[in-house]
Amino acid sequence: MSGLERLIPEGILIAGAIAVLLSGGARPSPRAGVGLGAAVAALSAIAALVVGTGEPLFSGALVFDDMAVTVRTAIGALSAVYLLWLSAQEPGPERRREAAVFVLLATLGGMLMASARELITLFIALELGTMPAYVLMGYRREDSRGLEGALKYFLLSMTTSLVMLYGMSLLYAASGSTAYDAIGVADPGLLGVFAVLFVFVGLLAKMSAAPFHYWAPDAYAGAPAVSVAFVSTVPKVAGTVAFVRLAAVLMPSVPELGVVFAVASLASIVLGNLAAYPQSDVRRLMAYSGVAHAGYMLLALAAATPAGYAAAVYYTLAYAVPSMAVMLVAAEEGTAVDDLAGLAARRPRHAWMMVAFLLSLIGIPPLVGFFGKLYVFLAAVDAGLVWLVVVAVLASVASAGYYFRLVRSMFFADAPEREAARPGALAGIALALCLTATLLAGAFAGELLGVLGLTF
Repeated sequence: MSGLERLIPEGILIAGAIAVLLSGGARPSPRAGVGLGAAVAALSAIAALVVGTGEPLFSGALVFDDMAVTVRTAIGALSAVYLLWLSAQEPGPERRREAAVFVLLATLGGMLMASARELITLFIALELGTMPAYVLMGYRREDSRGLEGALKYFLLSMTTSLVMLYGMSLLYAASGSTAYDAIGVADPGLLGVFAVLFVFVGLLAKMSAAPFHYWAPDAYAGAPAVSVAFVSTVPKVAGTVAFVRLAAVLMPSVPELGVVFAVASLASIVLGNLAAYPQSDVRRLMAYSGVAHAGYMLLALAAATPAGYAAAVYYTLAYAVPSMAVMLVAAEEGTAVDDLAGLAARRPRHAWMMVAFLLSLIGIPPLVGFFGKLYVFLAAVDAGLVWLVVVAVLASVASAGYYFRLVRSMFFADAPEREAARPGALAGIALALCLTATLLAGAFAGELLGVLGLTF
């Protein structure tokens, strides 16, 4: 075997995207095309798990270690759940067959990003994973706010991509190579320090971490909630792996990065949690929540230890599942906090699932969010960042205030006089899968980390 079988999941996604795009000629129902996309994404996740680990490809440009297998499988599974929910919507978002194609292409970019261990490969995968998101964010062409949000996302993302690309070119100039192993052992000098900072400024902006987070609330608030559910979660999972791989090879030679990550973590946690309080739009609330959660991920990276790197990956996965589920419910019910009023009376099962998702985001045991934060805090304490852990714990407690505003609206506010949302049964199955992952990944957190190789 040549080793190319490791790319079977990516091949499935490419072929599936083409099939979904052309499915309109054979079957005019967009719902059938999106369902096909869900099956393709699920098949790619299974393939990523089955092919497992293996030797690097293309002179080390792509690696297939335990982290890559874990994240590739998770990205495919999250995309499958998202498309399963999308296929159940009736009449559903406009041009959703095309939306499914963009989701599959973004999933392809995310899988490649998870395996990338070379700068050029990383940049190409990063752009492949984010370019479809520009279209998804501005998918409603008649909505001026959505187009404005998508334009802000596009302009800032392109700007930060150029900054990051400039940093990569300086890294090449300093080390003479684009391979991670080579740039990690090279003496960086002043040029290398600036190069590293430029690269991570670009990644911080793409992860919507402070102080480069200002685009996220406006972009999310203008975009359809259904698009935000995908864009705010799956690309961030892949971006975290890129962050971890680069940090692991660069922090030993540029120890100042630990200070940069600690400061960015503090700013993200404090600003994200405080700014979420006055928000009346679920999309803006979750955007600032995402800023705070990026801060927790950076806290693990600031530890600069293998345990911290593992905790960062696990935490992002623990955040992505309930966050996507919350936004999917908001896409069904309405994007204002008041739109959730009376959800417990209209759809009690969905209301109680929302409670579980929100409790996980706060970090309440035995849900997966608790263990995600626990591993982050343990890694940071072991690295001597006790003061930052204290701030993070207090901020986690404070975050309950704005998350429970949603609970209050669902259970204690008067229900509006409108017809209840009636999505298809598959939408309920998609949310049930998110709930199952939130419960099981928490209940078997230690075993999961051990099986996947992310051990402490």
